[in-house]
Amino acid sequence: MSRSSDSSGLPCAYIIKHGDLELRIAVVNISDLHLHEELVPGFLEELAREIEGDGYLRHPVIVDSGSLVVLDGMHRVDALKIIGCRRIPACLVDYWNPAITVGCWYRTLMGRLSLDEVLNDVLREGFDAVKVSDIEPGEVGVSPNAAAVKSGDGAVVVRKPFRSLDEAYAVVKRVEEVLRGRGLRVGFETERDALQKFRAGEVDGVLMTPRVDKNSVISVALAGRLFPHKTTRHVIPARPLFLNIPLDLLRVDKPLEEVNAEVAKLLKARKLRMAPAGSLVEGRRYEEDVYIFE
Repeated sequence: MSRSSDSSGLPCAYIIKHGDLELRIAVVNISDLHLHEELVPGFLEELAREIEGDGYLRHPVIVDSGSLVVLDGMHRVDALKIIGCRRIPACLVDYWNPAITVGCWYRTLMGRLSLDEVLNDVLREGFDAVKVSDIEPGEVGVSPNAAAVKSGDGAVVVRKPFRSLDEAYAVVKRVEEVLRGRGLRVGFETERDALQKFRAGEVDGVLMTPRVDKNSVISVALAGRLFPHKTTRHVIPARPLFLNIPLDLLRVDKPLEEVNAEVAKLLKARKLRMAPAGSLVEGRRYEEDVYIFE
């Protein structure tokens, strides 16, 4: 672990080597970052109040060092903007490292689910749709199959030609709104977990979404467009926690190099402990290894 400079030329306060992956901790300009998903306004405002009350930011956002696309922690970015911060602590990673993967979130459905009614609703929304006996996950996200609603009676495939995955996810968002409007309770699960729960009869249906790839995440974000909330699920082998960077350091008008030098001094003065995947930290169980600053 050391103070250094990121391969992209960004100042770097602290480096953690985790196998073949480097976690580079740095304070970066918020204005340089690119988000890739929409935010939830109510949650954003609550988070901003919480951070302001703490007086520091606990955990860094996860950012691709090459493109500065935020992979995890997008609400924290805008929450800091709301409370007047110009900068944010980030964990810079090489997104193209094969150890980092990206998946999608399926929507699980609970409640009375009639495919005929769903089909009629979708047609009224102006989409093409067809009822089929079944559909495989790999068939969703291949134009024009933008989404599919699966139940015990088969599936409704929602069709609208698309050129990029964010266009397909705009259809997913509208179909989800239609389903909520029918009184269905919507949850979020990985593709595998959602289908397992469906087969086990634990949920009444599934809204199947397109699989996401890294190129789509980067291209959508750099174009200034956004996927709907709960599109991507990034799995990163390790992450740092409890940096606890004072908000004053994120508001101050100082050169970025000086700010990172101060952060380096703060972090080097603390003990770093690694907790293995599956550890419970402050009531949350982490699927990845975590590095805790104490």
